[in-house]
Amino acid sequence: LLQWGFAAATAGIAGCAREPRSSREVLYAGAFSLAKSVDEALWFDFEANIERARPDIDVRLLIRGETGPEEQTFASLRRGRVQVAGGSFAGVATLVPEIALLSVPFLFDSEDEVDFVMDRWMLEPFRELFAAKGLRLIQWTEVGWVHLYGKQPLRRPADLRSRRIRASSSIASQAFIGEVGADTITLPFSDVVPSLQTGLIEGGVTSLTMYSLSGISTEAPHYTLTRHSYDMGVLLANAEWFAGLEPTARAAVESGFGGAASARRRARSAVAELAAALPSKGVTLHEQDQATREEWRRAAWPAHQKLVRRIGGQAERIYGQLTDGIAAYRSASPATVGGR
Repeated sequence: LLQWGFAAATAGIAGCAREPRSSREVLYAGAFSLAKSVDEALWFDFEANIERARPDIDVRLLIRGETGPEEQTFASLRRGRVQVAGGSFAGVATLVPEIALLSVPFLFDSEDEVDFVMDRWMLEPFRELFAAKGLRLIQWTEVGWVHLYGKQPLRRPADLRSRRIRASSSIASQAFIGEVGADTITLPFSDVVPSLQTGLIEGGVTSLTMYSLSGISTEAPHYTLTRHSYDMGVLLANAEWFAGLEPTARAAVESGFGGAASARRRARSAVAELAAALPSKGVTLHEQDQATREEWRRAAWPAHQKLVRRIGGQAERIYGQLTDGIAAYRSASPATVGGR
């Protein structure tokens, strides 16, 4: 059934003890999830759904970073040391650099547009790119809009000029910050709060979930709802292992996370609850009117072609398909889009 048994699956993963082999085959899933997050809940469901559908599979969740940084987790996935892994676009960009194009600034205007383009236009092209790396792209996972936080209000591009702003490891995040004139500081996420406390950085960009649950909101109580990027991730399987599963086991793995639509609904509901609670925690939310959003868009837009050139590979083709998908959405009737 599962072609990688316990010994092969755990080779090289620190902290996993060798146990006597049982009649159940082990499926290791690697990721990093914050406690009490919707992502954690989805992984718990993944475990329960698969074991209910296939009691002969023992799902072992390694979702607290036990497999190391994302790059290491995906390397273990390719070698078959874990069978399934989830992670961010930034983490998987070391394998498929073109995925950074999905995070270029001010690409999307609405969640419906995101869903239409990602499912209808981007899923299959990226399945091909991941397949070339020995991986099966099962589905997109959900994070949500990325916004701007600061120790002081950062409402317009001019407010960022010469300020020290933290970017993630994503080259799209770095490109956005650089394009609007800030000093780009790239730090691991674990260093963000200490760096805000010491003044090394004055702000940064992140999703509302990470802003709310990580302690950033205490140190940077101004959150500008720029919606400049839509953050997602990937759920991947080792392609050879996945192809070797019996059909019912393959279906259980493919549906274990609940599907992209279900994950989106749950994540968006959780984000809305977190957003509603922020003002009571001393956070000032700064909304953007359309004129200010256009100001941000004009400032950041040159990053698109710069990133296409920097990434190379299939970037030109992917960016063309991406913009074609956006154009298709914007020209479609509401009934057509809503019936996806």
